[in-house]
Amino acid sequence: MRIEKIFEIRTMRQVYKLMAIVTVFAVLIPVLTFTLPFLHYGQRYLGIFMIAIFPAALIPLLITPPIAFIVLNLFRIQTLTIDKVDHYVRFDTLTGVLTRAYLLGKTRDALSDGGAFLMIDADHFKAINDTHGHDIGDEALKRIAEVLRKALTTDALIGRLGGEEFGVFLPGASDTEAVAAAENLCALMRQEGRVIAGKELGLTVSIGCALHRDENTLEKTIKLADSALYHAKHSGRDRYFLAEATDTMPALILKDRMAG
Repeated sequence: MRIEKIFEIRTMRQVYKLMAIVTVFAVLIPVLTFTLPFLHYGQRYLGIFMIAIFPAALIPLLITPPIAFIVLNLFRIQTLTIDKVDHYVRFDTLTGVLTRAYLLGKTRDALSDGGAFLMIDADHFKAINDTHGHDIGDEALKRIAEVLRKALTTDALIGRLGGEEFGVFLPGASDTEAVAAAENLCALMRQEGRVIAGKELGLTVSIGCALHRDENTLEKTIKLADSALYHAKHSGRDRYFLAEATDTMPALILKDRMAG
């Protein structure tokens, strides 16, 4: 067990277990301090040994448990607080997918193997909020997150970029695999978004896809995906576009991939 892991205390059971261990050591140290000389010098010090051994054992037995409990419980509270902060930093509180910052950080770590970035935006989301209220809008966002988790592979990095916009990085994916993922997402969202929280919403998504290339930065790849998303939104929604940037054609090339 690594040293730093010892102080990652999350349960009262761990507190009591470590408190018992600390108490045993606290009692053993003074007891052994008196016992070893007695064993060496023999019976002539038996009287001194008998007088000293009881307070040597009793004092730490009385003092150590409450002090150890207080200190270890503080470690427990600290660990739980760090866990909550860490969870808040990593995961979006509404949808449970990664936060924007954590998604981009994890994506940077995975760029060496290449892959594809997808930007997903809910169609006519403002109308849902205006017509049915923000509570239904929140349920719609949760449904999109559920569809993303259901439709994509386990190694996909899924995050919420803000509002009704989500981002996905598919490590090592080719353009064909990115297109297949986008098509699957559109189809599943069309099916799963018909009725949400008892309301017939007919929720769909538009998707912009961009394959990451070694010569590009992550920001450029995301910009390409965002441009593709823009074209998907303005070409009728409920569809996806694949953006490609080449050395001979630095401007955006769009392949229209209408869903359905």
